[in-house]
Amino acid sequence: MKKMDDIMELLTDEINGFQKSIKKLEGLSKVLNELKVDTSKLEYHLKEHLRNQESIQSQNTRILNDINRKLKLAKLIPKWQLALLLTFFLVMGLVIGYLSFQVIQLNKKEKAVIMKEKVELQNQQ
Repeated sequence: MKKMDDIMELLTDEINGFQKSIKKLEGLSKVLNELKVDTSKLEYHLKEHLRNQESIQSQNTRILNDINRKLKLAKLIPKWQLALLLTFFLVMGLVIGYLSFQVIQLNKKEKAVIMKEKVELQNQQ
């Protein structure tokens, strides 16, 4: 019996402690329910930040589209530079051709002079 009484007394103490904890929790719950948090300023700032981010994103998209358009229109070599380069090569080709022709003509003249000298030498002998 004594053990039963001890167990009953221990259970009673535990139940009383549990009830006290429940009362504390109920009090804290009331305090938390009465506590009102004003989040309107936070929501306003978040919305403002979102609007700023959207405007920045749209501006970046616009700039990127402009860069893409300019890149599509860009050429590796400008037309005037290409025309100048082609003219230079044409002139160089003409000069080289003319000089080659002159060298060939000079060789022919030298051969003719050499032949003429040979003929003159043979005539003199």
